[in-house]
Amino acid sequence: MNRLRFFLLFTILIFLLSKSLFSQDVNTEERNWGIKFSGFIKSAYWYDTRQVLGSREDMFMFFPLNVKPDANGKDINANGSSNISAIAARLTGTIKGPDAFGAKTSGVIEGDFTGVSNTDVNGFRLRHAYGRLRWKNTDLLFGQYWHPMFVTEVFPNVASLNTGSPFQPFIRNPQLSLTQYFNKFNINLTAITQRDNSNMGPSGYNASYMRNAIMPNFHLQLQYKGDHHVFGLGGDYKMLMPRIETDSMYKTNETLATMAAVAYWKYNKNNFTWRFKTIYGQNLTEHLLMGGYAVKTIDSLTLIETYTPTNHLFLWGNITYGKNIQYGIFGGFAKNFGTSEKNIGTYYSRDSNIDYLYRVSPNIAFISNKFKVFTELEYTCAAYGTPDDMGMVQNSKEVDVFRFLIALFYFF
Repeated sequence: MNRLRFFLLFTILIFLLSKSLFSQDVNTEERNWGIKFSGFIKSAYWYDTRQVLGSREDMFMFFPLNVKPDANGKDINANGSSNISAIAARLTGTIKGPDAFGAKTSGVIEGDFTGVSNTDVNGFRLRHAYGRLRWKNTDLLFGQYWHPMFVTEVFPNVASLNTGSPFQPFIRNPQLSLTQYFNKFNINLTAITQRDNSNMGPSGYNASYMRNAIMPNFHLQLQYKGDHHVFGLGGDYKMLMPRIETDSMYKTNETLATMAAVAYWKYNKNNFTWRFKTIYGQNLTEHLLMGGYAVKTIDSLTLIETYTPTNHLFLWGNITYGKNIQYGIFGGFAKNFGTSEKNIGTYYSRDSNIDYLYRVSPNIAFISNKFKVFTELEYTCAAYGTPDDMGMVQNSKEVDVFRFLIALFYFF
């Protein structure tokens, strides 16, 4: 056993020495090949003035829950809650390697400890895993990354893990993405499937609805990037097949095709940044936004369903100013415009009983080298009511919640 240990230690020593001795014959570019790790440790404390719809022990907060009266008429959900969590700690591996097919190559693999579902909190889960080929004016990305409607150049700078959701998309997808650059303009075409973030349907949240429709989600986006401005316009097309058989065991291949449009703008100069985005779209449940679809008709014999999508408007703005002390404010608004056609009242949707949502959240961050203290007061209001046969919510009443949040970051 002692000889085996000595042999292993000797082998490791020879390997390290040989790497050091021969590194002089390796050029600088090759020495940079490999993987470098970075990330952050994050601990967050928050207090809510009432019960909320949230994820990951409510660290990811959407909006307040509706009034829930007990036998005496008291609102059960009018009860506060608080928590401390470190599950958002993140580890990122940035990869560089030799050229391939005349292109520079790179990649990223990244995970955190928020788990793949609410029952898997503290589990290590995949966030990003992608490779990249970059030619002079062309970029090809393959793997799992942000959906193009997230827009990595223009998203809110807030303390909350929700990053502006449910007004801002929050979704990562397996994809194949091609970008062509023309000076300060670029055009991107992406083919997308679903994994952790998926649409709702007869089997709950499930990526099979897109797989059964065969066609991936397609997105086309035009972007301008200047010295101080970023502008963009995009269009999104998606098809689902919610069922391949009915509850009466009849074959069905009814599909639902939906579209969305996005526009955004960012202005940045010195220590001031302004960001804005608006989306009008159908069936955007997988983006952690309001919406979905409803059953339009159902055959009395076969139980074959046809579908009609919900239509929603989302918009938000975000201002930040400062460097070591950074002030910011976020405002968001979402409006339900009902279904495209009459429905029979069966929804595969998130929040079909909400007419509109809005949020205002001022924040302040204190930054010192690799350490950051981020505080935020988040006020969110949801107008609950009853949808009619066109999905328009009637007789809505507002329900609100305040969240006070402190997050501490240590970056490495």
